[in-house]
Amino acid sequence: MLKKLIALCLMASLFAVVGCSSLLTSKNLNGQKLTLGADESIANINVDTWGLYFLWMFIATGDMEKIGSVAWFKDTVTLDNAVGVATKKAKEMGATKSVDMTSSVAMGTFLFNVKEVQISINAVK
Repeated sequence: MLKKLIALCLMASLFAVVGCSSLLTSKNLNGQKLTLGADESIANINVDTWGLYFLWMFIATGDMEKIGSVAWFKDTVTLDNAVGVATKKAKEMGATKSVDMTSSVAMGTFLFNVKEVQISINAVK
């Protein structure tokens, strides 16, 4: 009975963290411009999303429509989705340009893989 309870707790813990997405912004720029030629610096925006895959098939990924939630059996961990979320947030904050974009895409090579996409942009006017 105790082994089953421990196994259940481990499974619940795993499913609680199998896929995630986050959107972070920082406006604390201390009067510094984010890029040359920008009239106004708005914020640095960072989007991170990751998910659990079995081989190449998606199981649980970060929900890009509802940041912080899990999307089951949907392949949301893509560069296009992360860029879309970052640029949408920049536009909502009043930016007219997204510059100095960096991206990172990583995926493991085991039977169960964790794939992660990370985007960082500077939002300016």
